[in-house]
Amino acid sequence: MRSSIARGAVRGGAPARAMDAGATSRARTMLDACERLGTFAGVAGDARADGTARDGRDVVADVVVLGADRAEGTSPRETATMFASVRARARACGVDTVRVLCVGPNVRVGEAYELGREYDAGERTRDEAALRVEFRAGLYHEETVERTADVAFAFNAGVWGYDPSDWHPTIERVVVRERTPLVLTSYSLREAESDEDAMRASLSGFENVMWEWEAEKNASCSSEVRELGFDRTEYMKKDASGESSQDVLRENFAWQCVAVN
Repeated sequence: MRSSIARGAVRGGAPARAMDAGATSRARTMLDACERLGTFAGVAGDARADGTARDGRDVVADVVVLGADRAEGTSPRETATMFASVRARARACGVDTVRVLCVGPNVRVGEAYELGREYDAGERTRDEAALRVEFRAGLYHEETVERTADVAFAFNAGVWGYDPSDWHPTIERVVVRERTPLVLTSYSLREAESDEDAMRASLSGFENVMWEWEAEKNASCSSEVRELGFDRTEYMKKDASGESSQDVLRENFAWQCVAVN
């Protein structure tokens, strides 16, 4: 069932929270990935080719955030603030609207909003694409989604640390069945390499799976060091000396992108 759209929801909502370093990093990472993949330019080019732009219809780019939480916002206004730079770049490429689906078991929204309802983020400048956002609390592979995203993100997903049955169905659906590039970030390069190993194992039975870029440092990682309440060294891939050390952790420190050729 197509979600209803609540227009002008931003005006009546709660004030947006100031973005922390992690949320800012997510926005920059998303912008960098869309540039590297040519996401918005590709969407606009397809719209010109199929007549969408010529017929006066909106050129729409779809983005899904997997495992989303409060960092992506709990209201349309907060999400609009986070995505400001992304919206500006999308508009510069010829995209009229960016639709964002934030889905994950930890998704929460303010009292004025409903899960599973698409909201129009309202006011924008002439240099920004419109933004529509929907929040869903659940697992992506269990959700009914009518449209295929142009790009998917999983921030600090920690795929390596979960049972394969937790993340594998979502990764398979996004990458293999929907043929959507998946950008996944990690708290350290060592963790990113472990995430890559886990995804390669999960996707080993499928043809034409490729890495647009393998695990590497992300130039748009957070500036803040993140502290965790447990020691993960015994789980992580060991370095060349055979030792496993506790890395300094930062949100989105490393990233990679997997897709189907």
